[in-house]
Amino acid sequence: MADEASDKAVLEGAGAYFLSVVEASQDCIRVISADGHLEYMNAQGKLLLEIDDFEARNRHRYWPDMWPPQSRATVEEALRAAMAGHAVAFRAWCPTAKGAPRWWDTTVSPILEGGRVIRVLATSRDVTGERLAEDHRQLLVNELNHRVKNTLATVQSIANQSLRNAGVESSVRDALEGRLMAIAATHNVLTDQNWSAASLRQIVDGAVTPYRSNPSQLTVKGPDLKVSPKPAVVMALAFHELAINALKYGALSAPSGHVDVSWTVEPEDRLHIEWRESGGPSVRPPERRGFGSRIVEAALPGELSGTVSIDYCADGLRCAIDAPLASLDKADAFMPLG
Repeated sequence: MADEASDKAVLEGAGAYFLSVVEASQDCIRVISADGHLEYMNAQGKLLLEIDDFEARNRHRYWPDMWPPQSRATVEEALRAAMAGHAVAFRAWCPTAKGAPRWWDTTVSPILEGGRVIRVLATSRDVTGERLAEDHRQLLVNELNHRVKNTLATVQSIANQSLRNAGVESSVRDALEGRLMAIAATHNVLTDQNWSAASLRQIVDGAVTPYRSNPSQLTVKGPDLKVSPKPAVVMALAFHELAINALKYGALSAPSGHVDVSWTVEPEDRLHIEWRESGGPSVRPPERRGFGSRIVEAALPGELSGTVSIDYCADGLRCAIDAPLASLDKADAFMPLG
């Protein structure tokens, strides 16, 4: 009875309708005083937090003190923001009164009267199941990433050894190993981003950096763009083939050579990427089209739904890529190799 009387005093003036809504909620709802002390908690909140003695041990308690040390700073920051008139949300860990582990999504909102904050409303939803599922999913992803890295390393070793034993010339072995390394480098970038997207700059850096003799040989310029996994792998292979070609015949084969990679977003959301070489030996068109040419001139425009043009200028190769900006964010289902 004491609980009910105190609750009614706190909610006096709010109306029976408001009280019925609060009590019917499946979330934990609290009313906190202007100095941060707990004045009210609905019945569902007491049930979720396994509180049997709210009146004796929890009413008028400083709200952040009800959270564990690792969550307290977050709670206090949210409380200060609400006191300043701002609604904020956070996720934090807090066990129940009986020690059961729980994660909560909490929204903290100011209650205003006459333009000033007189109380704070805090609503918490139990998201423990969701959090545990996220943790389990991340554990599986980390394990998969670890296994894929090991698989790629094993494939590189097997391929290198098999080709060497078969008497295949070193240039062929190096080409295959380089392509596998380009895939591995892109995999690492995607892994860091939980396989959501890779930075275009990181893709270019990862594909070209291993083949330059000093940092001044490569310039990368362009806005920060994210590339989804499937086009990211194809782009990494394409830039790798351009870098290998530059190392063998173009700008990266000379100490004074330079590769400039830049991209811009043109009107109507078109992406324009340019690869420009300078300072290397005189360039001539190749006598035959190999795997690298097929990647750059066929696979890349196909993946990006765009066009690729290559100009074998005498003073340095030029490669221009034009595609819809949306092609970088394809929704195709894609899983790590393995």
